[in-house]
This record gives sequence, structure tokens and C-alpha cells, in this order.
Amino acid sequence: MTVGVMAGKFLPPHRGHLTSILRAHTMCDKLYVVISERTEDQLLCSSVGCQYISGKLRKKWISQETQNIDGINVLLVNEDGTPPWPENGKEYADLVRAAVKEKIDFMFVGEPAYLTNSSTRFPEAEYILIDPNRSRWNISGTEIRKDPLKNWDFIVGSARSFFAKRILITGTESCGKTTITKKLAKIYNTSWSEEIGRNYSHDYLGGDESAFTDDDFMRISHLQYENDLDALRKANRICFFDTDAVVTSYYANIYLGHEVSSVKRYVDPSRYDLVFFMSPDVKWVDDGLRFLGNQDERWRLHKILKDLYLNAGFDPNKIIDVSGGYPQRLDTILDAIDSLIR
Repeated sequence: MTVGVMAGKFLPPHRGHLTSILRAHTMCDKLYVVISERTEDQLLCSSVGCQYISGKLRKKWISQETQNIDGINVLLVNEDGTPPWPENGKEYADLVRAAVKEKIDFMFVGEPAYLTNSSTRFPEAEYILIDPNRSRWNISGTEIRKDPLKNWDFIVGSARSFFAKRILITGTESCGKTTITKKLAKIYNTSWSEEIGRNYSHDYLGGDESAFTDDDFMRISHLQYENDLDALRKANRICFFDTDAVVTSYYANIYLGHEVSSVKRYVDPSRYDLVFFMSPDVKWVDDGLRFLGNQDERWRLHKILKDLYLNAGFDPNKIIDVSGGYPQRLDTILDAIDSLIR
């Protein structure tokens, strides 16, 4: 049985990486994909405004992409404490051998520079160069880190949710957020996450909202979280969210008269790139699920909800108040999103 190794940072994994991995797999019986990480990798991300992509996350993505193909194993090695490449030849080779635990017959590399001094690293292995000119996929991890949305089509599917811009549409009842969220998803040809709590009483309480308990609001928060993740997995550059855990906490206070601590665990101020906060200055519509139609009360609750976001640590610079008629609201949001993704 022949054993091959393809090593790299895969920061992040892209279609060029994946094609090379699958090609290398055709040339050996067993292929080990060895992902290298070191603390300094954080600078490669932060220097271009990219959130750090941990080695564990890269390993998960490549494992997802190759999970149904027999003979491909994904490993992670940490290079902290060793000299940087190319001075760390022996130390790095020792790390890889310790991880693979088998005799290595082939080393698959994507750049000619990796052939330099190869005899001091893996003298037992034959080095094979795969598409060094990037003739099939002309892309690099550096380019993706600099502008993931521009290079979206090169990012492997399992990694895309990490880079998608996340847009929250929020507000009190009957302010148009659900309708506009659906429209935005269609305009940008992407996915959206609907508000789970809206129909919860109908689906789980027999329509009796007086039956709400703390556990119900905890369950709504978890169902919303899972629904959000599913929408993110399907996102095309942007994903829209119709509500979040702050709104769930807000309604828990209304129905129960107290906060639900388990709901607060789902509040994440860093989760969204923009938050559009809808004002209640449009006509209140009774759809059978709403009960707060008094206009003075609508504005009072609007302020309470806004304070909940600020007190939870949401960046006020990322919160955009949206008011006016429906055409004006749509234009306000479209202009802000276009500025974000340019």
C-alpha cells in the first residue's frame, strides 16, 4: 500500500486545494492531508481584516469535503515552537511523521519552492508537484482572505458560511421585518432564516399563549439557532436573519414578566455585520398573532427593544434605524448592504 501526504496551511481551503487533494488521491492508496497551524497565522488573517481561521476549523472543512471518499485522512499539526518555514525542515518533518505514523512514499506539493532541500525533510519520499501554475484554479488563500466575497466561487462549500455577511432584520411586531427579509433574500439570490417564535404557540402550545414557560423560550432560542445555521450553510455571500435571541428575550419578558437566563446564552453581539432596526411608524396589521396595536405602546416597546440590544453589547455603529414608507425602507437597506459588500 502506497502512502501519500499533502501538507499546507489551507488558509482557507479553496477549490484549487480540493482539486489537488483529489488528484493526489488518484496516485496513492492512502492520502494524508496534513494541515499546519501556528499562532502567527492569526496575523495573516488580521492584517487583511479577516477573522482568524483556526486549524481545527480548516480540518473540519476539509474533512467535510472528503468524508465520502475512502482513503483520505485529514490531520492537524501545530508548529508552535519550531522555526518558521523554510528553516524548520527537520522539526516540521518530525511533526508530520509523528502524525502520519506510516512510511511516506509520496509528498505532494503545489509550489516548486517546496522542492528545495526536500532531501533533508522527507528523503524516503518521492516529491510530486501538482499544478504549480494554478492553471485550473487561479486562486490563492491570500486572495480569498483579502476579499472572500469577490472570490466566493473559489471557496469550498463547507467554508462559505464562515465568510458570508450576516444581516439581521429586527424590530417589534408589525413593522414589516418578515416581508422585507424575504424580499432581500430574493434580491440578493440567497437564503434567509425565518422567525421560529412567530408560530411556536400554534405548533407547540395549541395556540394558547398563556401556556408559555421558561423552557419554551429556551427551546425557541435553540430552534432559532439551528434554523440560522441551516440558512448560513445555504448562503450566497449574504444571509438574512428575521429575528434573534434578543427578540426572544424581549418576548419572554412580555409573556412571562421576567428574563429567561437560558435565552441569554444565545445572544451574540458579534454575530452580525449589520443590524437593521425597523421603526413602528407603519400601519399595525392584525394577522391573528399580534396584540400590541396601540401606537404609543408600540413606540414604548420599540425603545425597550433598542435598549436591550445596546445593553447586550451590540455595536451602535452597526445598527441602522429604518423608518418611513415601505419604498424608503427598502432603499435604505439596499444602499447600506451594497456599501457593505462592495
